[in-house]
Amino acid sequence: MSFLTKTRKPLGLAIAALSAAGMATQLNAAILEEVVVTAQKREQNLQDVGVSVSAFTGKQTRALGWNNSEDIAAQTPGLVTASFAGDSTVSIFSVRGVGQNDFADHQEAPTAMYIDGVYIASTGAAGFQMFDVERVEVLRGPQGTLFGRNATGGLMHIINKKPTEEFEGYVDVTLGDFDQRRFEAAVSGPLAENVLGRLSVLQESADGYFENKGAGDDLRSRDYMSWRGQLEFRAGDNATVNWSAWQNVTDHATGGIYDRITPSGVDYTGRGNDYPKANEGAPDVEGEVDKDSHGIMQTVVIDTKAFTVTSITDFQKIDKYYLEDSDGGPDAYLWYDAAADVEQFSQELRLNGESEGLKWQAGLYYLNIDGVYSSQINIPSFGGNPKNDYTLSTESYSIFGQIEYDLTDSLLLTAGLRWTDDEKEFDITSQCLETTLQAAKDVFGPNSVGPGTGVDCAYLESFGADVVLTLPGEQNFERHDEDYSGKLQLDYRMVDDVLLYAGVSRGMKGGGFTAPLDGLLAEPAMSYEPEILTSYEIGIKSEWWDGKVRLNASAFQYDYEDYQGFVFVGLTSVVVNNDATVTGGEIELYVSPSEGWDISLGVAILDAEVEDVTFRDGVTVEDQDKTTSPDLTANLLIRKGWDLSDGAEFAVQVDGQYIDEQQLGTENSDLAMTSSYSIWNARVSYTTENWDVAAFVKNAGDKEYRTYAFDLETDFGYSLEVYGPPRWAGIQAQYRF
Repeated sequence: MSFLTKTRKPLGLAIAALSAAGMATQLNAAILEEVVVTAQKREQNLQDVGVSVSAFTGKQTRALGWNNSEDIAAQTPGLVTASFAGDSTVSIFSVRGVGQNDFADHQEAPTAMYIDGVYIASTGAAGFQMFDVERVEVLRGPQGTLFGRNATGGLMHIINKKPTEEFEGYVDVTLGDFDQRRFEAAVSGPLAENVLGRLSVLQESADGYFENKGAGDDLRSRDYMSWRGQLEFRAGDNATVNWSAWQNVTDHATGGIYDRITPSGVDYTGRGNDYPKANEGAPDVEGEVDKDSHGIMQTVVIDTKAFTVTSITDFQKIDKYYLEDSDGGPDAYLWYDAAADVEQFSQELRLNGESEGLKWQAGLYYLNIDGVYSSQINIPSFGGNPKNDYTLSTESYSIFGQIEYDLTDSLLLTAGLRWTDDEKEFDITSQCLETTLQAAKDVFGPNSVGPGTGVDCAYLESFGADVVLTLPGEQNFERHDEDYSGKLQLDYRMVDDVLLYAGVSRGMKGGGFTAPLDGLLAEPAMSYEPEILTSYEIGIKSEWWDGKVRLNASAFQYDYEDYQGFVFVGLTSVVVNNDATVTGGEIELYVSPSEGWDISLGVAILDAEVEDVTFRDGVTVEDQDKTTSPDLTANLLIRKGWDLSDGAEFAVQVDGQYIDEQQLGTENSDLAMTSSYSIWNARVSYTTENWDVAAFVKNAGDKEYRTYAFDLETDFGYSLEVYGPPRWAGIQAQYRF
């Protein structure tokens, strides 16, 4: 059985597509499986799309052990994912170095997340559990014409399985280290005449892998519950209506903790680094991640003789609370907590059609986001706690269109344009809540008071009359941004299995506002401008050796105007504008050399710089490395399957990834940089028509690798680090019916 994906039928060779919920094996097939993608918002073979895309079937995501959307980076060149506290409270995705490191809940990311055609605005909702997945698509480069919303650097699109005409289902159980218990199941089929349904559920729990050297249980536990229900109504052969309701819950999982280092030996209180080993410490507070995101969507598709009408209506809501120990040690010097209550509504109306030599699309898009947020930093050693209460209302309108015109039998012209109008209203009340010296001791313990003023908010308020902390009452801000995105490209089909493409794209992400965590930000610095990304790209998609080899490659240059960079000043994450350039490319190689063998290799190279960055002391440097932009990322997968009797298969799989060192702040710092690392995983499986049983190990070498970091040395004498999970082994069994 071939595990990798094929996207084109070379020279008339027949390809049988597999279904992860149906037939599990395809014997004696030494060719790559066909995958259909919707990168252009219509179904196409991946090799026919002049876009740099990585695509994975649901069967592949399961075999690779992907449970969370952050796992997608493991086999995707140029994609880097992280969670700033290691617990998916806010998920960060960066494609070709384009990402947003600000962990404030109101920010939208320039690398967009889509689920079943719907944009997910909240970064707090982006780190969701993946289950009952049909396929995953990762699109690199600006996608502003068709997908529009903030897809400056690219997007991830997760397409879930839909209701089926035949009754089917599965049960999937995983047991692993740290008392992991994961249960996934789905059932699908007809409910009545012209009515189909599908119900999918997931529940997962696991103990924490961060060893708590103080009191209490180990931390970074898992407690997830998700479900999705779908109804599909068919009105004849030309119209369908799909209703989908869903919910993802993280139920008071322990998180919000860090490894802590003191570069100078001690921090500002005189305490050293008591626990230097990765994933261990003695936090004074047990952090918490509590999220409930849910929604309902309706998709209507009507085919007429002249064109197809698609309407996607979506409402979603996320409620979130987060608490962390921001000093990483046993003394109560610094806590941080945040809450968000966000509602999002979107409506897309799209028409598409084709005639001889011409394919076209046109549409309208509306988005409304209303969010109520709060954040508080508890600093008893200074006797004052900065607290922010703020709201952000976003209303956006877009009109877009794209044509694909055959200039000749082998030359295709693609042209697209989108106009976006964004309006944002931001209201914030920032204040200092006083904490008396004795109250601090009563609440946080006798060792909680450091060398600060200790009795009131005078220390924080001494930073100046122009910072928002000292401004009375609610401060109100507005901004109105409008601009265009576009694409112009030529695709040249050299021969049946070789496609060349070259084009220029323009992406736009609207401006916004910083919510200063410590309140120590001047009013003029609250707002940042839109960023404009112009991309120049060439690429090739090719298949060789009768379809046993697929080689795709691309090279690009990005010119950034007003790149929205991330700077960490004191206790506040600030978004600032600077120009930037990114140059790089990717190569993806898939080989199925003989029966049962599958090999994939991906490499991405980046050179990303931000121009003229000004440090907090007023010094400006010419170039700094762009955040989340490692110079090199690579992935490798090798799989060998053996056909057994009665249609069974035994397979062995090894996969891994390499991430080069990367900066996590625009003001480059050795303490806010992750070192390079490699992670290797292994899996052994036995598959029949109805069963799939496997044993797996993730991070087989038990590598200690840093995925995120904050440099707080200047202000507090320490830095915070996040390490990935240690070695994790388990067994998994799936029964299909």
